[in-house]
Amino acid sequence: MPTIDADAHVIESEQTWSYISDEKWKPYLIQPGGARPQNWLVDGRVFNRGVNVNRELSEAIREMRDIGGRLKHMDELDIDVQVLYPSLFLRPLTSKAEIEAAICRSYNQWLIDICRKGEERLRWIAVVPLIDITSAVTEVRFAKANGACGIFMRGLVDDKRLSHSFFFPLYEEAEKSNLPICVHASTGSFDWVQLFEGENGFMRFKVPVLSGFHSIVHDGIPAKFPQLRFGFIEVRAQWVPYMAVEIAKRFERENKVMA
Repeated sequence: MPTIDADAHVIESEQTWSYISDEKWKPYLIQPGGARPQNWLVDGRVFNRGVNVNRELSEAIREMRDIGGRLKHMDELDIDVQVLYPSLFLRPLTSKAEIEAAICRSYNQWLIDICRKGEERLRWIAVVPLIDITSAVTEVRFAKANGACGIFMRGLVDDKRLSHSFFFPLYEEAEKSNLPICVHASTGSFDWVQLFEGENGFMRFKVPVLSGFHSIVHDGIPAKFPQLRFGFIEVRAQWVPYMAVEIAKRFERENKVMA
């Protein structure tokens, strides 16, 4: 039986955005050339570049420029397959639909090219633009056609819970494409990020995933999309029994049946 690392990350580099034709939409690295700390400038906002990949690895391996080195390190860990998630996209990046669509497509194309060199040992989770739901649906189709194994989603998106009807076209397309919605520790709300500025990340990134699970189950999303699969990533599992009991009690009070 193969060993799968179901939550491996990449560190985005300037190469990630090389597929964007309009220069004004490209994220730019501040303090390039190895200086620290490094940040991304995206649509006038500054974001920490992040280092949530083993710091002992070379920069070329972290940035997916050395695919052979990445595969060798996987061999050292007895890992057969890695499923690749983004690092920069763990928070919202822009409020402009056209910029979001461009950076999502460029990131996805970057991962497509990387995985083609990965000897079938690297799989990728697609990021989709969610300001404009039509663009999201288009990106799901692109992702399916190019080998993605799931759709990345944040636990909170702007002012919408994951059970909001706004997302139904996305869920319908993901269900049709047989791609799971992978709700990763993250948040998609600028207000939420600002509210918990300076804390250690639990409220900013972990709690939205638990809220997303509650919304999806309590509001009957599995019944609306019975073939759609959801995953809840990088939040462990100890909370699941508590949440199941909590939702069951609410259903009992509301005379509802759990789907």
